[in-house]
Amino acid sequence: MPVNDVTWVDRLPDEMGGQQRLLRGLLSLCEAEESIRWLVIGCSVARGAGDYLSDLDVAMGVRDGDFATAVPTIRLAVDGLGELVDSYQHQIPSVTAAHVRIFAQYADRTQVDLVVLPASASSEPFAGAVALYDPDGVVLTRAHREPPTPAQVREWAFHGWCALADVGKYLRRGSAWEALIQLTNAREQLWRLKAVDDGVPDPQFGVTSVLDFAPDTVAPDMAATVADLDLARLTSAARQLANLLGQFAQQLPAEHRAAMPEAMARYVINDLGQLTAAARTNGPPPEVPAR
Repeated sequence: MPVNDVTWVDRLPDEMGGQQRLLRGLLSLCEAEESIRWLVIGCSVARGAGDYLSDLDVAMGVRDGDFATAVPTIRLAVDGLGELVDSYQHQIPSVTAAHVRIFAQYADRTQVDLVVLPASASSEPFAGAVALYDPDGVVLTRAHREPPTPAQVREWAFHGWCALADVGKYLRRGSAWEALIQLTNAREQLWRLKAVDDGVPDPQFGVTSVLDFAPDTVAPDMAATVADLDLARLTSAARQLANLLGQFAQQLPAEHRAAMPEAMARYVINDLGQLTAAARTNGPPPEVPAR
């Protein structure tokens, strides 16, 4: 069915007037440029969870033969949607298909995060998205992405344990900054496992999905996984994160639980335990200069 859904934009909350203005501008661009064949919006605004600070995560389909020549026109139009602070365009390293990402920051704090694609990309359903412009009636949407596979959940867990192993390495070197970065990386994977435990949509978004769909499930002990640059507190936070990562892994559905990297988990928990015992005996290692 053909779609030009400005009424969906009109139904956004009054506080999102800035986002409404940007979306109306994008719809006007679609109508003015015949090569543009569809426009979809996703993430928090599409789910009805946006507010006046939400960016606009949008994708635009351009007739395949016009893709290369249309991008400069689209970039110029996006820059002109509001009082522009700055913008840039690039290709997302993890995306191998033809695309261009255009990001624009405006003075009123609104943002457009637009991925321009060949129009034929609409042959795959867009998960969690709303079609705003689709005169050919070709865009397919579905409520959420497919649930993660056991292999995907194993990968998240493995990345978490690897990051914690690196925390131990950097703590032994006395490099607090590097330990802190790896602690943050491990926590990102922890949130993903928690999202799977909670059964929320799109667990790959980790903390965002948990806070959007199950905020009451966040227990106080998650806060103990956060630390500053103090080596002793970093060590304590790493041990707490390891405990929770193991706990969340045991609470997964059976098919995911069976895929967990248990040997890696045991190794890292033992390694962090040795580090803590050494710290109690000898004190934390001294901070070393950055290499």
